[in-house]
Formats: sequence, structure tokens, C-alpha cells
Amino acid sequence: MKVNKTLWRWSRLLHIYAAVALLFLLLFFAFTGITLNHPDWFIGEAHEQELEFQLVNYEAGQGLTFSPAQITQLENELGVSFGKLKLEDDGDVIFFDAQMPGAFASGELELETGLVSASRSDSGVWAWLNDLHKGRHTGFVWKLLLDISSVLILLFSLSGLVLLLPNKRYLKPAMLLGLITAAICTFTALVS
Repeated sequence: MKVNKTLWRWSRLLHIYAAVALLFLLLFFAFTGITLNHPDWFIGEAHEQELEFQLVNYEAGQGLTFSPAQITQLENELGVSFGKLKLEDDGDVIFFDAQMPGAFASGELELETGLVSASRSDSGVWAWLNDLHKGRHTGFVWKLLLDISSVLILLFSLSGLVLLLPNKRYLKPAMLLGLITAAICTFTALVS
């Protein structure tokens, strides 16, 4: 099959640079794909921690308004960015929780006393990596990186196909392998 030389040249450049950009991302996703399929090989018991502390300079009835010192204290004690905390005021107590890759924190703040009772669960580095792989409990920047990675993988694959088209020796066996792989994936998905 004849391919326009300009398209072939651009595909070659795109394929090379996409491969370089994706090298570490593909290694990360390949490795964490294994850890996701076999969590019992890697993930142990979650580390649970119960916390109780008095919020500094707390004034009864201050509600959802926190001073910078109180925000810093909450972040340090809970091990989570204040911006990740979901707060709900029921009049007597402020309930809060935060989900992060591989970890979770929740608790309550008594509005009369400023006493915080909380728990934190940390499932370790493997759970953190697995959540990053899935984009679970991550922020905008990580999700953007996942989207960019997906676009690069698409460009890498399509540019590779364009490079393969004029190569008559490898085109038919490669297409056959692609069809067999697609059939195996479809069959496996249907019977699972």
C-alpha cells in the first residue's frame, strides 16, 4: 500500500517522540497493571490510626470558618490537604472525610468544644500506586496526565500503523496478529 511521503515522515517523527514521552508512563502502567491483577502479592493490611485532638484557638460556634493555624493543624494531624476535606455541618458537629490515593481520613469536630475525633487508614505504597493507575481519588493534574497519556498512546499506535502500511512483508502478519489479539480480548471479555 502506498503512503504519502509527508504522512510517512510525520508518522515516523510522531512515533519516535511519542515512544520517548511514553516510556516511563507505559512502564508504570504495565507494572501497576500487574499489582492491580494480583493485590494479594503486594498489598498488606491497611494501617489504621485513631486520632483525638483539640483544635487550637477554637471558639465555640465558629462553624466552618477556620483560621490558618487551625487549617495547618488539621492538615498535619490528618495527613491530608485541607482542600480535600469534604465538610458537612449538622448544627452540633462538623463531619468530614477525605479520600486520597491509597488512604482515607474521616471524623468529626464538636462545635461546642473544638474536639476532633478522627480515623485515618493508609493502605501503603502499593494501594497508592494502584489508585494512581486508576485515577481514583486523584486531583485535576493527575487526571490531565492520564488524558495526555491516552492521547499519546493513540498517536503512538496510529503512527505505528501508518509506518506499517507500506511494508508489504510485515503488513499481513501484523494485521493477522492484531485481529487474533482483538478476537482473544473480545472472547475473554465475553466469558469473564
